[in-house]
Amino acid sequence: MEKMAGRMKARKYRFVEDADTKRLLGSKMGLGTLNMAGELVPVIDLATMTWKKEADILVRTSQDKETCWITGSSLLSPGFFLLADCGNNCVKLVDISTCTVTSRLQLPGQPWDVCVLPGDQAAVTVKNKSMIQLLSTKGGQLSCGKEIKVSSSCFGIAFNNNRLYVSYTQTPRVEVMTLDGHIISTFQTDDRRQLFKAPYYLTVSASTPPTLHVSDLTAHIVLQLTLDGKVLREYQDIRLTNPGAVVKVGPGQLLVCGLYSHNVMLLTERDGKMAEILGEKNGLTDPCSVSFCPHTRAIVVGMNNNDSLKVFNAK
Repeated sequence: MEKMAGRMKARKYRFVEDADTKRLLGSKMGLGTLNMAGELVPVIDLATMTWKKEADILVRTSQDKETCWITGSSLLSPGFFLLADCGNNCVKLVDISTCTVTSRLQLPGQPWDVCVLPGDQAAVTVKNKSMIQLLSTKGGQLSCGKEIKVSSSCFGIAFNNNRLYVSYTQTPRVEVMTLDGHIISTFQTDDRRQLFKAPYYLTVSASTPPTLHVSDLTAHIVLQLTLDGKVLREYQDIRLTNPGAVVKVGPGQLLVCGLYSHNVMLLTERDGKMAEILGEKNGLTDPCSVSFCPHTRAIVVGMNNNDSLKVFNAK
C-alpha cells in the first residue's frame, strides 16, 4: 500500500500539435491529387491480328559508310524505336510516323542489342569492345553516358527491376548485374547441364511472376528460365530456324525472329505453341531484330545487311 501511494501521483499533460500534420489536414488537396499520366493501353492478343505491310523506312543516313545491319531494336516511346546498327557502329532513333531517322550517335565499336531504361536512358551492348554503353535519350536526342566494362562477346541485353540481364556467346552464359556493372549472379548450367550454346538475345517477360526468355541460335530453341536461372520450359518449332531477337509483347506472348527461316513467330506461353505471323511472303530476309508498339499496333523488323526497316500495322 505504501508503494502504491507513491505511484498514484497525478500528472498534467499538454498535447503539442505537429505542424506538418496540421498543414496537411488544413489542405484542400488532402493527400494529393490525381493527374492524367497517359492513356491505358489495352492488352492486345496478337494471335487475332492480321498485318498490313507499310512503306519501308530507309534507315541509312549520309554518315553511314556501310550497309545497315539492324541487329537490335527497342520501343522508346509511342512510334519511336531505338535501333542498333552493327554495320555502321552507331545507334539510331527512328520515327515510324514520319519514316525518318531523328537522331544518330556514333559508337566506338559494333553495337548488337539495345534496351530502354527508366529516366530517359538506354543501354547498348558493344560486342567487340567488351562494354555496355549507357545512353541518354532525353529530348529525343542520343548522347553517350557512362561505360560499363564487361567480358568479351556480350550480345543480348534486357532490363527488369533495376537489373541488367546480359548474354555472352563466349563461355555461353547470362549475367545479372546492377547498373554499376556489379555482377549479382551468373546462369551457365542447371543441374550441371550446360544451358546455352549461342545465346544471342534475351528478354524478361511481362507475365506474373516475370521470367527470362533466351533465344539460342544454334540449338534452335527459346529457353524460359526463372529470374534465378532455373529452367522452366524449352520452346521450339520446325518452322523456326536459328532464333534471333525475342521480345515481350504482352502477358504470355512473345515475338521471335527466325534468322534463317526468314520469319517472325508469335510464341504463346500458355500452350507453348508458335504461329508464323510474318514471313518471306511479307518480304522478310534474314530478320535479326523485332519490336512491337502497342500504342500504334506496329511491328518493326530489322534485317541482316539491309538499309530498310520493315513496318507492319495491325488491320
